[in-house]
Amino acid sequence: MISIIAATNRKNNETLKIAKGYVELLKQEGASCQILDLSDLPKDFLFSALYGEKNEDFDRLVEQFIISVNKIVIVSPEYNGSFPGILKSFIEGWNPKQTPGKWAALVGVASGRQGNARGMDDLTNILNYLNMNVIPIKPPVSQVFNVLNKEGEIIDEGVIKLMKQQIELLLEK
Repeated sequence: MISIIAATNRKNNETLKIAKGYVELLKQEGASCQILDLSDLPKDFLFSALYGEKNEDFDRLVEQFIISVNKIVIVSPEYNGSFPGILKSFIEGWNPKQTPGKWAALVGVASGRQGNARGMDDLTNILNYLNMNVIPIKPPVSQVFNVLNKEGEIIDEGVIKLMKQQIELLLEK
């Protein structure tokens, strides 16, 4: 099972559309996957689960989407030159003793030209600190409004090609 994380809690975001497109590419390869939209995180987790209090809903999500899998895909938009704080907060809730050896694939999403390259570098450093392996191909989804059609499907062949290359490496692990 592979977890795909749509790493923003903003409503009506393009990141979730890219994450759903990634799911379709994984399914074409016969991979089993599940998707977590970070807008589905418990609203109070930041002030409970991260400070020693029990938050069963948060713990259940971490177990299902992080602890119980060996492969994670994080699709993250660019916020202020990096990745969203909600993703950092979500990561803070993981037990770092349960992440070593897991594999992560990163996809950066931006309305600009960089495809969140700096954010993917920041996220790579954090995941490496947690002793996780990061696939070296990190597809930059630049100018996301040109990558999706009106139905929210990925139509850019270059982006699809990079995602397929990344998926191939991830499935080998």
